[in-house]
Amino acid sequence: MKLLYLTFQEDDVLYAGVVKKIKGQAAAFSKLGFSVTYSLWQKNNFRFYGHAEKTIPISAEHGLMARFYEIAAEHLLQNPYHILYVRLDRIDFGVLKLLRTARAVGVQKIILEIPNYPYLDTYRNSYRFVENKIQRAVSAVKVNLGALQDQLAGPQLKSLCDAVILFGDSAETFYGVKAMNATNGIDCDALSAVPWPKSDRTIRMIGVAGTLWWQAYDRVLQGMHNYYAQNAQPVFDFRFTLVGGDAKEMPEFHQTVKTLGLSDRVETPGFQTGKALQASYDRADVGISTLGCYRRGITRCSSLKAREYAAVGLPFLYAYDDDSLPGDAAWALRVPNDNTPVSMEQLARFVQACRDDPRTVIEERNFAEETYDWVAILHRFLEFSGFEFPPLSSQV
Repeated sequence: MKLLYLTFQEDDVLYAGVVKKIKGQAAAFSKLGFSVTYSLWQKNNFRFYGHAEKTIPISAEHGLMARFYEIAAEHLLQNPYHILYVRLDRIDFGVLKLLRTARAVGVQKIILEIPNYPYLDTYRNSYRFVENKIQRAVSAVKVNLGALQDQLAGPQLKSLCDAVILFGDSAETFYGVKAMNATNGIDCDALSAVPWPKSDRTIRMIGVAGTLWWQAYDRVLQGMHNYYAQNAQPVFDFRFTLVGGDAKEMPEFHQTVKTLGLSDRVETPGFQTGKALQASYDRADVGISTLGCYRRGITRCSSLKAREYAAVGLPFLYAYDDDSLPGDAAWALRVPNDNTPVSMEQLARFVQACRDDPRTVIEERNFAEETYDWVAILHRFLEFSGFEFPPLSSQV
């Protein structure tokens, strides 16, 4: 059976984590027995990868998304699919037209994925970060019109799709369509376990992210500053490595590091993938997941990086609700979802406890393989939509 995983995601280093997720999902769909095609765009081209590969030049005279919808509709008219799985940030009238095309050409199941739910309040406030007043005013009008279009178009989804998968807060329906609350996954086979245990007095923290604002790594930096200000003879040597970082946000990050007197304790190697990222994981003692959900007005999160930390067996810190995490996990330390500095003393006790019992990280890796692998997660998604899998003996 043929499956089209349709995304309008830019393939850029800033979004490396999201692109890795999409590719991991596509690989999992293949393992479930489907002939998979998935899409991304880069620079001036929209690309279909996999079963029906094709590259189409982008000329966006009437808007980028409008052109994307045209390309997707043309692809559906030329290539038959049984299942259409679409990743969307918001709903608009172009989406409705595309889904009607999918129904008209015989697509049997249509599933939508919403990666950040709820999203409208965050979207409505996005223009506030535009510095130029005139551009901010123009952006405010566009954003509010986009939010209004979402609310007008959304109720029409009910007759056009079979299920919606929500990453974020729980909901039983999305604009009248049955919804399933989901947790992010990873391709565990693509990741190697870090060496463990480590025993010196240095505690190496790592944060991996593109956009920094809602990661709130400044809470870690302030915690480091407080630790050294309060301890004339510190027991531990804390180090923080930021892998990634949006170029627009890095000047402020570097200034914070300098102001807090941490220049010799913080490294920023830039974006990394593959062997370089694995090497950074291997050196680390603890991963830092999202610490700033409060900045987006949310409490629930399904962090991709937390899942990756778990898959490589790296204990981690987090500050949000995640139904997939057992509350007593020895390898995950939860801190408040607010702006308080991270306590380095608490972090040190956590790392030491993990070091003292190497079984902890083995359990973490096993948990990731059983809980976060995309194959099991997407199997549940498809069953929820009403798709019936053939008996295991007949699956590819």
